[in-house]
Amino acid sequence: MLGRSQVARCLTMPDQNTDAEAALQKLGHRVRLGWAKKHPIPDKSLESVKNTVREQWEQEQTMSRTSKPAPSPTKDRKPKPPEPER
Repeated sequence: MLGRSQVARCLTMPDQNTDAEAALQKLGHRVRLGWAKKHPIPDKSLESVKNTVREQWEQEQTMSRTSKPAPSPTKDRKPKPPEPER
């Protein structure tokens, strides 16, 4: 009976998409496209999101700069050994 069960079929062949799954994926894609066409996002909303993301990114960049100071070049330099006399 395990071979005839729908659950067993999904467990034994999880990578195979059935025709119904493919049709549902296609329908979902069409629904999302239709929703986006009927309810477009206003440019003002997009600009506010872009500005918010830009501000957050700038804050993260300034925080990472202040938390990790760049190594000073004089600290990392080791004294040069004296050159041999000729």
